Amino acid sequence: MYSVIATFQQQIIGSISPSYVAEYEWLRQNVGQANTSSYQRRYKTFWVMRGVSNNFYTSYFAALSAATSQPPTLNGLCQALSLSSTRRNGTQTVQFSFATKLLHLVQPRFPIYDSRVCRFYLFQQQLPTKLTPQRKMSRLIAFHNFLIAEYARVINSGQLAPAIAAFRQHFNPQMHSDEKIVDWLIWALVGLADSGALLNGRISYV
Repeated sequence: MYSVIATFQQQIIGSISPSYVAEYEWLRQNVGQANTSSYQRRYKTFWVMRGVSNNFYTSYFAALSAATSQPPTLNGLCQALSLSSTRRNGTQTVQFSFATKLLHLVQPRFPIYDSRVCRFYLFQQQLPTKLTPQRKMSRLIAFHNFLIAEYARVINSGQLAPAIAAFRQHFNPQMHSDEKIVDWLIWALVGLADSGALLNGRISYV
């Protein structure tokens, strides 16, 4: 699957909007302003945060502001956020993807969990409903631990070094870790495959 990124790196990089990269850079550079409404507005737009309560936003950005000086564990953050994230029937939910994005902003080598990353690595994002919340969390944490190890392996082996270098040359980012660039490459590849834009859909990303 990484060979596809290497082969089509120019098309993949070219499909990423420079404005997205610039906005990510701004969010990283200004994370110390996490308690301001202007920062929160741009953060929510960039990460497409919607469908959650105002109470959740309050807890989330308080956690982000605190994390700039003392990052919590992923498990601890998810547990804290679940207290303010409930469905209409009162069931608590785990905003796992948003939790990883929060921690990534203050620890840029921390991988991001989202639907495209799940699909690239063939992880079943919709876990069985019969699983207890604790079992679901265990599976999500286990997959994220896999991402940590896998990104480190790919970066240290140099497997995506040309694509990472091409990204840096194209965008000249100042606030990007190699892990975030790998995330961009995966995100863009899956998007191209979905749209059929990569060789008219005649190639798979797995």
